Amino acid sequence: MISSVKKNNNNLIIFMPSMEGGGVEKNIILISNFLINYIKNITLITFDKKFSKLFDKRIKIIYPEKKKKIYSKYSKYYYCLKILIKEVIKKKKSLIFSFQANIYCLILSKIFNFKIIVRSNSSPTGWNKNFYKKFNF
Repeated sequence: MISSVKKNNNNLIIFMPSMEGGGVEKNIILISNFLINYIKNITLITFDKKFSKLFDKRIKIIYPEKKKKIYSKYSKYYYCLKILIKEVIKKKKSLIFSFQANIYCLILSKIFNFKIIVRSNSSPTGWNKNFYKKFNF
């Protein structure tokens, strides 16, 4: 992954709309803080601010502007996906590392032609029966 990012002008965008606490959050903090030593431009897109102090200060964290209280995880995905689109347009040669909302990121990767790494914590049996698997992303 590190060599792929270096080929893409050292831009890595990590996409994790909802950080509520747990193993995935611990992994994203560890991975991000490790990668910042090798990749000079890392941007994290997330909705939640409660873990921001645990990230290396060199990592740029972007949060959606909160205009009203948002309860649904899908509305968090929506606002973060809008930011992701803006960042991909601005930083044309970026690699996206998606921790959540993977199907949306995969669709956007086809539309905007960017490379993506997907981290899935779903059961493989759920993916095998998924309708979108037939499209060979």
